[in-house]
Amino acid sequence: MCPDTPTAYVFIHGFGGYGALWRAQKDYFARLGRVHLVDLPGHGAAPWNGERLADMALEVGETLDALDIRKAVFVASSFGGLVALALFQVRPELFRSMTLAGAVPCFTAGEKTSCGLSVERIRTLRAQLEGDAPVILEMFFRSLFTRQERESLAYATGKLWHKAMPVPAKATLQAYLDILAEADLRDILARMTVPVQLIRGAEDYICPKPLVEAVKDICPSVQIDVMAGCGHLPFLSRPDEFNALVAEFHGL
Repeated sequence: MCPDTPTAYVFIHGFGGYGALWRAQKDYFARLGRVHLVDLPGHGAAPWNGERLADMALEVGETLDALDIRKAVFVASSFGGLVALALFQVRPELFRSMTLAGAVPCFTAGEKTSCGLSVERIRTLRAQLEGDAPVILEMFFRSLFTRQERESLAYATGKLWHKAMPVPAKATLQAYLDILAEADLRDILARMTVPVQLIRGAEDYICPKPLVEAVKDICPSVQIDVMAGCGHLPFLSRPDEFNALVAEFHGL
């Protein structure tokens, strides 16, 4: 990459979201370089063709190739972190550095770690989607924020953005939960060769403190930043603070 080539920023949303949830980040980082907001398969404007995690990663890489983005700062929220890690496995040359926001390489508790979501909890959410999926998705979205966050103007704005998105099909959401229950990409994180930052909301129940701290054992060089009073999506509830943390870590 030439010294005068603007830095590219790629933002990847999580389960049930879409690229436009990163609007506050787009406005901020567009002043510094090119910004691309990913719509994962079946979310936003992207069609769903039964992709698995590896397929999603390859599709992101192909999109960046089409945009002539050869190296980028990746910022990935929740499930999007799995996609970013899977992409690094096959296309490491695309990465300048990476921020994981409420994202870890394995979200579920298992033999190697007692912390994390239980597979039973994920299956419960999956079963609930058999009912009124839009209502369940809205309730799930609300649960990702603290009471303090839900009283903020930023949350109200983010809620409007979330309601404005096309609701993913029930089968799509259930397929994503199946991937979430199975994915374990700790070996990929252990082999990361670029700077990695992990931003966690202090009250994030999806990524509790022990689960995030265990990431240090996998990748000792990772920088962990904690946002007090935040839940799972601090980039929505406290965008200015989140953007500043990302910019500082990546030397922008």
